[in-house]
Amino acid sequence: MTPVLDDRDHRLLELLEADAWLTYAELARRVHLSASAVQRRVERLIALEVIAGAHAEVKLDETRAPMHAFLLAELTDDAAATIKRFARMVGSLREVIEAHYVAGDTDVVLKIRVADMAAYDNFVQRHFNRSPLIRRFKTLAVLRSLK
Repeated sequence: MTPVLDDRDHRLLELLEADAWLTYAELARRVHLSASAVQRRVERLIALEVIAGAHAEVKLDETRAPMHAFLLAELTDDAAATIKRFARMVGSLREVIEAHYVAGDTDVVLKIRVADMAAYDNFVQRHFNRSPLIRRFKTLAVLRSLK
């Protein structure tokens, strides 16, 4: 069952998506509620799993892993068990910073962050080249980010 959200819930989600570090007091000011009411709403959204976590935006050129790549994979089949096993596998890989099950010619799109092309090659050799879950995959290496 889809949770019922009102306009203030949606506004809170927009604000938190833009900046997850906003205080309850600041959120309250922006949605015209008390801080305690905002806290209760946020806790409800977390309990309903509408909010799944908070993340920091990391500037890649300031980390030890500056290379980004997108890995587009076709799974061996579209069975729920295969998708679940694949999700568990990539969920444990620190190099995978985003994973999406998608419609189209590709089943899965992964956003990968590694130190360089050699590290990427090592990553796919270890986890993708012989995986019984993957029929084939291709890589799109990011040359530079435009946004």
